Amino acid sequence: MTCGCEHLTKRYGAQTVLRDLTLNFRPGGAYCLMAPSGGGKTTLFRLFAGLETPDGGRLLGFPDCRMSMVFQEDRLFEHLSPVTNAVLVQQKPDRGQIIRALEEILSRDCLTQPVRELSGGMKRRAAIARAVLCPSEVLLLDEPFTGLDEETRLRTIRFVRQRRGDRLLLLTTHRPEEAELLGAEIIRL
Repeated sequence: MTCGCEHLTKRYGAQTVLRDLTLNFRPGGAYCLMAPSGGGKTTLFRLFAGLETPDGGRLLGFPDCRMSMVFQEDRLFEHLSPVTNAVLVQQKPDRGQIIRALEEILSRDCLTQPVRELSGGMKRRAAIARAVLCPSEVLLLDEPFTGLDEETRLRTIRFVRQRRGDRLLLLTTHRPEEAELLGAEIIRL
């Protein structure tokens, strides 16, 4: 399925955040959307996900395809464990497989703790893992690696790269090296 947008415009009151934006993403491609803060990256992802309505133009393939997303906030169920958070997005969950995947980026001892007891970095990795493990056609990652130390960031990027399969990957970040590590083409908004 081809995804993108044609002549997309989005306003909030008198402020135009996106103006006449046209993008086309090839199936299975990896793209990194870059812009200064306030440049419309998160708004664009919210439009793709169907959480906002464009004021002009049209979406292509969005939000009709199955998507998983990492928001700038973790949006986890705080009273549930990382394992249970990941199980909830599965159609036919295999707990053993989920645990093995989570162990690639989280320590085994935190997998059954309520998320509210985890550090910010652990929560972030749990949110990333949940999105990556969710069956989808498109993976939207909105500044996913913010707040992770260098070693953890690199391990988590490797996890995403190895597990995304042939899904369309759309990433926002202020760090071009993250795009490079994910093999993503940079698009400046």
